[in-house]
Amino acid sequence: MRGFGESSAPRDLAFYGGKNVTGDFAKILDALDIEKAVFIGHDWGGAMVWRMCLYHPERVIAVCGICTPYTPPHDEFVDMDLVVKLVPQFGYQKVLADAENTAKIFDAAPKRFFSALFRRNSEFTADVAPTGLLDILARVASVDEHPVFTTRSVLLSEDELAYYVAQYTRSGFHSTCHYYGSRKLDFESEQGLPKVLRHKALFIGAMNDTVLRPEMAKKMPSVVPDLEMKFVPDAGHWVLWEQKEQVNALLADWLQTIDAPSSRQAKL
Repeated sequence: MRGFGESSAPRDLAFYGGKNVTGDFAKILDALDIEKAVFIGHDWGGAMVWRMCLYHPERVIAVCGICTPYTPPHDEFVDMDLVVKLVPQFGYQKVLADAENTAKIFDAAPKRFFSALFRRNSEFTADVAPTGLLDILARVASVDEHPVFTTRSVLLSEDELAYYVAQYTRSGFHSTCHYYGSRKLDFESEQGLPKVLRHKALFIGAMNDTVLRPEMAKKMPSVVPDLEMKFVPDAGHWVLWEQKEQVNALLADWLQTIDAPSSRQAKL
């Protein structure tokens, strides 16, 4: 997605938001001469694949969001202060939405950031994150020698950690923070879009996700009629690493139930 990895990373907030990102997805399909595809995403990837169904429904065969539940477009704008009041564990999003200041902090310490971020919940002690992710973010740029910031988790290899550090050293955090700062842009772009998502859909939740908690998906069946829901035990937000075999099995089983169109090219 734009802003991540080796994709283009414009600094202006106006280049982000679901309309722009899903437009990229559609252009990739065009470039590959693919009429429609199955879209699967985790976290922000999950948020964007749900939006792909709204902005470009004709390009989607089926959709799966992992950890990120589908939320329909809002009738009224909900600012970040109210979001945090309603969903306290989203407090970190207000920090990340301040791209100009937050990026400077994380750009100075990408290895500390990813060493702390990519962990099982059980690896965090009460002294490190007494109130959640916001505590972790606040300590990234310090000289704190706590192992959470100085040693990698067993969830990923040294090469994987080095890859993340290298990618963000190259392009910085500014562009990725814009995903958190685009709430008003998304609200305006989504006016008039359907609220009900009618594609064949799968939601995979992680039972121990402390941010995108499983109960946040409980209303999904009312707005996604053709929905299958699966919840992975003994896994937090990084379920794709923590329980990769189980997630892959769920995806494989679900993909087998999809009838791909035979006309023009379509890809699973």
